[in-house]
Amino acid sequence: MAQKDKEYRKLPGVKKGFLIGKYTLWQGRDHLLHIFSRFGAEDYKRFYFNDIQAVITRKTMLGKIQNIILASFVLLFLVPAFFFDGGWSIFYSIVGCTMFLFLLINLCKGPTCDTRLLTAVQTEKLPSLRRLKTACRVMDRLRDCIQSAQGRLQPEDLNQFPARRAAPAAPAGQKKTAAGQETGRVHLIMFALLLFDGGVAVTEFFSTHVFSTILGSIAGICLGTCLILALVKQHGSSLPGSVRAITWASLGLVVVKFAVGYVVGIAFVMKNPSIAYNQWEVMKSIASLSPWQSPLKLSHDIMTICGALFLGIPGLVLLRRLQGKAKKPAPGGYGASGRPVISRNIETG
Repeated sequence: MAQKDKEYRKLPGVKKGFLIGKYTLWQGRDHLLHIFSRFGAEDYKRFYFNDIQAVITRKTMLGKIQNIILASFVLLFLVPAFFFDGGWSIFYSIVGCTMFLFLLINLCKGPTCDTRLLTAVQTEKLPSLRRLKTACRVMDRLRDCIQSAQGRLQPEDLNQFPARRAAPAAPAGQKKTAAGQETGRVHLIMFALLLFDGGVAVTEFFSTHVFSTILGSIAGICLGTCLILALVKQHGSSLPGSVRAITWASLGLVVVKFAVGYVVGIAFVMKNPSIAYNQWEVMKSIASLSPWQSPLKLSHDIMTICGALFLGIPGLVLLRRLQGKAKKPAPGGYGASGRPVISRNIETG
């Protein structure tokens, strides 16, 4: 008895959701099947090869940001491992080596990308194709299927694509707004607070004073507030994925910093129970503690400095570039020769 051919073949790539579910892509005889599965329930979307107009793959900075964050955590845990002895050195060495392993795995996976599938009625994001190597492999497999259904695209056929005219200019004195457009002012303040918090942490390596601790506490409260506002504003906005990724990474940094600071306070109170109920004395005593005297405080300060260098500075640079692009006129319209200018770059196959 002949073996029955499989109706669907799983394509490379998978993307797990934030807490639950995962995205996968399957190849059928005449269509693609996009599946989002979670706890026994599955959502299906079919895209027939004859209806696919384009597949756009754009390289993103998310992979580089992940590498920078992982490298900063490797530095964060390996530096205390060299300064301390005994159990603390072993603990920091194990965590640092684990982060280094994650860094190597992320490097081997290659650059990240954003892949979208275009039809006549919709544009669908394909989260499972989030690595450039995987996206190229899938496109190589699907190219023959799409060309068999639609025929091969010739260079002269590109002139048949409709031109995209430039949007009419807004009247004088009227502010131009778009749905979901975000200026990034809250993000700008948040990244500036990250740099300020990192500068305060640097001063603690040279001098210990309660004023620095108070400044750090105020900066931490303001940073947490701006971070929450930034996450709310960037939801569904036009901000690029790199800025969003740095914002989420900042959230993780703030959570870890809060946990480490809480552990430092609890450990100090347990060693000095006589001042446990006097918050001012506890603050002054912790402020007088040098980072070189406490592995936990050293980790907290190194984490703060790494956050300022690897999150605050790139965030400010990306926002400046975004504001610079917003000031430039949008492409499109008709050129001097009278021929239409196509403003969208379409990558076929």
